[in-house]
Amino acid sequence: MKNSRTSHFPFLEISMPAQLSVAGQINRLIRQVMMPGSNARPNEEPGPELAMAVLMFEVVRADDHLDVREREALARQLAERFSLGDEELASLLTQAEQDAEQATDHYRFVKQLNEHMSLEERSELIGMLWELAWADGELDPQEEHRIRRLAGLLHVSHSEFIRTKLAAQPDK
Repeated sequence: MKNSRTSHFPFLEISMPAQLSVAGQINRLIRQVMMPGSNARPNEEPGPELAMAVLMFEVVRADDHLDVREREALARQLAERFSLGDEELASLLTQAEQDAEQATDHYRFVKQLNEHMSLEERSELIGMLWELAWADGELDPQEEHRIRRLAGLLHVSHSEFIRTKLAAQPDK
């Protein structure tokens, strides 16, 4: 390969472009070793569907327990919102769950939604997040905190945050 050099560790079978900086080569090597076969690139912008799904996973995982009812509600919401077939939905859920587990912050996901969704759509998303938080029959304080934080990052007003919370709360 022109302008490439092979790793000194042949068992890794990794080649890196020569024009990458040392730091870039180290980052690429770490990604390839830690996530073999992954096509994900951390600098790639996620689409709005993936960004929304990742934030949804962040809320349902906030209490350190992913309940079956929460997972089903998440899948139903995404399928309805984006008119997804079974294969498309499964692919989106798999990618979103992986991205949520690997994400160190929400910036690139929130940025996508702020750029591609209207304020009304972002408010609807906050309502969907409340529905997910209530899907297992109880609202965990960590889920509420995560939704509050996301509402702020998505520029949804506090009054709208409260309105969507009350609208999503199940009748007792």
